[in-house]
Amino acid sequence: MQLKNDSVVLATVVISYYKNIPNLSLVLLALERQSALGAFEVIVSEDDDSPDTIEFLAKIKPSLSFSLTHLSQRDDGFRKCGALNRAINHTSSDFIIFLDGDCIPHRHFVKEYIASKGAKKVLYGRRVMLSEEISKQILRNGYSADFTIFSLLWSGSKRIEEGLYLKTIPQRFTQKSSGRLLGCNMGICKSDLMAINGFDEDYPSPGCGEDTDIEWRLSILGVTFISMKFRAIVYHIHHRERFTHAMDLANQQILKRKKALGFFVCKNGLKKSHSD
Repeated sequence: MQLKNDSVVLATVVISYYKNIPNLSLVLLALERQSALGAFEVIVSEDDDSPDTIEFLAKIKPSLSFSLTHLSQRDDGFRKCGALNRAINHTSSDFIIFLDGDCIPHRHFVKEYIASKGAKKVLYGRRVMLSEEISKQILRNGYSADFTIFSLLWSGSKRIEEGLYLKTIPQRFTQKSSGRLLGCNMGICKSDLMAINGFDEDYPSPGCGEDTDIEWRLSILGVTFISMKFRAIVYHIHHRERFTHAMDLANQQILKRKKALGFFVCKNGLKKSHSD
């Protein structure tokens, strides 16, 4: 596929989205300011089929420099993993960057992912947790530049160290042994996702299914996990938690049973299998 300026697609940014147009607007405008503009396409992967979203995207699309695709599905409970699988099937590149619809990317976010991508390499980043106050401020006044440590220091935001952009620190010094993947900030080759049959749609609530589960399955596949700390930065817009401790426990039980079976290629993913 060719982009609007006839460049070749080097990456696809998949935005997981559900019912928050103001947040989505900030994310799209931050992507419009990327230093790698012209090298990527964007897919809005909506776990809903809101007419408001369709109208909003129709209005903003002509002003964007990148190719934008909107995929939606009926709102029938939590089906984020299914929406992500649909997005994987629609990508034009073999490298997919996953971003949540409440996470604003730093202007070098896509550039750093493209620079580090490769087969059997899973890239993972973290997020700055913006305070409620600063989140309300940018939603009210807009977001025009990357945050600095100084602007975040007294804002009440958390994990502000994750907002440091420091390319001079070798990636090998920032690795984690487990709990690496967060669905809001990770980059994976499409071929590696297809090898494990994508995201497992058996998980009925947020958490686990879109990151912990595929981390386990990709580990068995034999990929190398590479930290994007100090390189791929996102700023998480404050909101109330959408999942409970009970939901997390239920997901962990599902994951435990799957690990006991040892099948790293899920049955309910990109392709469906009804066999036992």
